[in-house]
Amino acid sequence: MAANSDLALAEAVHIGKACGSEIAIVHVIDNTYLRCDPLLFAPDDLRKALREDGEALLKAARERVEAERIPCATRLRDEPAAIGEISTVVEQAAQECGAELLVIGTHGRHGIRRILLGSVAEALVGHSRLPVLLVRR
Repeated sequence: MAANSDLALAEAVHIGKACGSEIAIVHVIDNTYLRCDPLLFAPDDLRKALREDGEALLKAARERVEAERIPCATRLRDEPAAIGEISTVVEQAAQECGAELLVIGTHGRHGIRRILLGSVAEALVGHSRLPVLLVRR
Protein backbone atom coordinates (compact mmCIF):
# COMPACT_ATOMS: atom_id res chain seq x y z
CA MET A 1 0.00 0.00 0.00
CA ALA A 2 1.34 3.46 -0.87
CA ALA A 3 2.44 5.58 2.07
CA ASN A 4 -0.30 8.17 1.58
CA SER A 5 -2.99 5.48 1.34
CA ASP A 6 -1.58 3.79 4.41
CA LEU A 7 -1.83 7.03 6.39
CA ALA A 8 -5.38 7.62 5.15
CA LEU A 9 -6.38 4.13 6.24
CA ALA A 10 -4.86 4.72 9.68
CA GLU A 11 -6.91 7.91 10.01
CA ALA A 12 -10.07 6.13 8.84
CA VAL A 13 -9.46 3.43 11.47
CA HIS A 14 -9.05 6.10 14.13
CA ILE A 15 -12.32 7.78 13.11
CA GLY A 16 -14.11 4.44 12.73
CA LYS A 17 -13.14 3.41 16.25
CA ALA A 18 -14.18 6.75 17.73
CA CYS A 19 -17.54 6.79 15.94
CA GLY A 20 -18.36 3.09 15.93
CA SER A 21 -18.55 3.19 12.15
CA GLU A 22 -18.04 0.65 9.41
CA ILE A 23 -15.20 1.35 7.01
CA ALA A 24 -15.56 0.82 3.27
CA ILE A 25 -12.30 0.64 1.36
CA VAL A 26 -12.34 1.33 -2.37
CA HIS A 27 -9.55 0.60 -4.82
CA VAL A 28 -9.97 1.93 -8.36
CA ILE A 29 -7.82 0.48 -11.10
CA ASP A 30 -6.49 3.16 -13.42
CA ASN A 31 -7.50 1.92 -16.86
CA THR A 32 -5.43 4.32 -18.94
CA TYR A 33 -3.50 1.28 -20.20
CA LEU A 34 -6.53 0.54 -22.40
CA ARG A 35 -5.50 3.48 -24.58
CA CYS A 36 -2.12 1.92 -25.39
CA ASP A 37 -1.22 -0.08 -28.46
CA PRO A 38 -2.15 -3.73 -27.79
CA LEU A 39 0.83 -4.84 -29.89
CA LEU A 40 3.22 -3.58 -27.20
CA PHE A 41 1.77 -5.79 -24.46
CA ALA A 42 -1.19 -8.03 -23.75
CA PRO A 43 -3.91 -5.84 -22.22
CA ASP A 44 -5.73 -8.86 -20.76
CA ASP A 45 -2.60 -9.96 -18.91
CA LEU A 46 -2.04 -6.45 -17.57
CA ARG A 47 -5.66 -6.15 -16.51
CA LYS A 48 -5.44 -9.48 -14.69
CA ALA A 49 -2.25 -8.40 -12.89
CA LEU A 50 -3.78 -5.05 -11.90
CA ARG A 51 -6.88 -6.82 -10.55
CA GLU A 52 -4.76 -9.28 -8.57
CA ASP A 53 -2.70 -6.42 -7.10
CA GLY A 54 -5.87 -4.51 -6.23
CA GLU A 55 -7.42 -7.55 -4.57
CA ALA A 56 -4.23 -8.12 -2.54
CA LEU A 57 -4.21 -4.48 -1.42
CA LEU A 58 -7.84 -4.66 -0.38
CA LYS A 59 -7.32 -7.94 1.49
CA ALA A 60 -4.39 -6.49 3.46
CA ALA A 61 -6.33 -3.32 4.25
CA ARG A 62 -9.43 -5.27 5.32
CA GLU A 63 -7.34 -7.47 7.62
CA ARG A 64 -5.79 -4.37 9.18
CA VAL A 65 -9.21 -2.82 9.84
CA GLU A 66 -10.77 -6.03 11.11
CA ALA A 67 -7.79 -6.52 13.48
CA GLU A 68 -9.07 -3.35 15.19
CA ARG A 69 -12.53 -4.97 15.47
CA ILE A 70 -14.09 -2.53 13.04
CA PRO A 71 -16.58 -3.80 10.45
CA CYS A 72 -15.15 -3.46 6.97
CA ALA A 73 -16.29 -3.79 3.37
CA THR A 74 -14.14 -3.57 0.26
CA ARG A 75 -14.83 -2.68 -3.34
CA LEU A 76 -12.59 -3.11 -6.36
CA ARG A 77 -13.57 -0.92 -9.31
CA ASP A 78 -12.28 -1.83 -12.74
CA GLU A 79 -14.65 -0.06 -15.10
CA PRO A 80 -13.00 1.90 -17.88
CA ALA A 81 -13.05 5.57 -16.93
CA ALA A 82 -12.00 8.62 -18.86
CA ILE A 83 -8.65 10.12 -17.94
CA GLY A 84 -9.11 12.11 -14.77
CA GLU A 85 -12.40 10.43 -13.87
CA ILE A 86 -11.14 8.14 -11.12
CA SER A 87 -12.60 10.56 -8.60
CA THR A 88 -16.06 10.04 -10.10
CA VAL A 89 -15.71 6.27 -9.71
CA VAL A 90 -14.63 6.75 -6.07
CA GLU A 91 -17.62 9.02 -5.44
CA GLN A 92 -20.04 6.50 -6.97
CA ALA A 93 -18.62 3.67 -4.85
CA ALA A 94 -18.90 5.84 -1.73
CA GLN A 95 -22.54 6.59 -2.47
CA GLU A 96 -23.27 2.89 -3.02
CA CYS A 97 -21.73 2.14 0.39
CA GLY A 98 -23.76 4.84 2.09
CA ALA A 99 -20.57 6.63 3.13
CA GLU A 100 -20.78 9.74 5.26
CA LEU A 101 -17.13 10.78 4.93
CA LEU A 102 -14.38 10.20 2.37
CA VAL A 103 -10.89 9.78 3.78
CA ILE A 104 -8.26 9.92 1.06
CA GLY A 105 -4.51 10.18 1.01
CA THR A 106 -2.86 12.91 -1.02
CA HIS A 107 0.68 13.26 -2.31
CA GLY A 108 0.66 17.00 -1.71
CA ARG A 109 2.08 17.73 -5.17
CA HIS A 110 2.46 21.33 -6.27
CA GLY A 111 3.13 23.23 -9.47
CA ILE A 112 3.87 21.42 -12.71
CA ARG A 113 3.83 17.96 -11.11
CA ARG A 114 0.22 18.50 -10.02
CA ILE A 115 -0.76 19.78 -13.45
CA LEU A 116 0.86 16.84 -15.23
CA LEU A 117 -0.18 14.10 -12.82
CA GLY A 118 -3.56 15.43 -11.77
CA SER A 119 -5.11 14.84 -8.40
CA VAL A 120 -7.89 12.45 -7.53
CA ALA A 121 -8.06 14.04 -4.09
CA GLU A 122 -8.40 17.54 -5.52
CA ALA A 123 -11.14 16.42 -7.88
CA LEU A 124 -13.05 14.79 -5.01
CA VAL A 125 -12.83 17.95 -2.92
CA GLY A 126 -14.14 19.91 -5.89
CA HIS A 127 -17.17 17.78 -6.77
CA SER A 128 -18.02 15.38 -3.96
CA ARG A 129 -21.30 15.81 -2.16
CA LEU A 130 -19.69 14.15 0.85
CA PRO A 131 -17.21 15.73 3.25
CA VAL A 132 -13.63 14.85 2.25
CA LEU A 133 -10.79 14.46 4.72
CA LEU A 134 -7.40 14.73 3.02
CA VAL A 135 -4.51 12.99 4.73
CA ARG A 136 -1.23 14.35 3.49
CA ARG A 137 1.95 12.30 3.51
